[in-house]
Amino acid sequence: MKSIFSPDRNPRKKISRRSFLLASTQAAMGLVIPSSVFALSSPPRPLRFYHTHTGERISIDYSPKTYTGSVREKIEYFFRDFRTGEVHPIDPHLLDVLSTIQHSCGSRSCYEIISGYRSPKTNESLREKSHGVAKKSYHMKGKALDIRLAGLDTKALRNLALKYNNGGVGFYPESDFVHIDTGRKRSW
Repeated sequence: MKSIFSPDRNPRKKISRRSFLLASTQAAMGLVIPSSVFALSSPPRPLRFYHTHTGERISIDYSPKTYTGSVREKIEYFFRDFRTGEVHPIDPHLLDVLSTIQHSCGSRSCYEIISGYRSPKTNESLREKSHGVAKKSYHMKGKALDIRLAGLDTKALRNLALKYNNGGVGFYPESDFVHIDTGRKRSW
């Protein structure tokens, strides 16, 4: 019977202390460095958006490194409270999640944005009309989006969001959209 070990690799050979420490350090670094640090080195990926209430469209090449200046301004304006026109900073981790979801399923389709930032006034108005609007909604902090991805079933989108988002994921099949936010990890 032929051995699976190459002649120069003895399975009983002791690993040196230096090799063990080096391998342990490399493994530990992989566990403690957040994935967003690795994302900093990833090349920009195209993200396309369509706002279902305003009819506006934008396309950006996104990576955490490119979320500055005019790209940031475009996103903040696009995700504004369309009812009041108020613009608010948008958490870039939302875009990280969108980019990751799109890349993971191989889609180059457009994200449909149902709701981005909501002013406190808009949020309160929506709360009066619906029991499903949170009093302290992450939308008011620029940390939530209600979305669809063209060509992808919203149930599949929800499953990908659960896999790749470290925040909240809500699924609204009757309204055909998925909520993502960068709050604590939870789902409904």
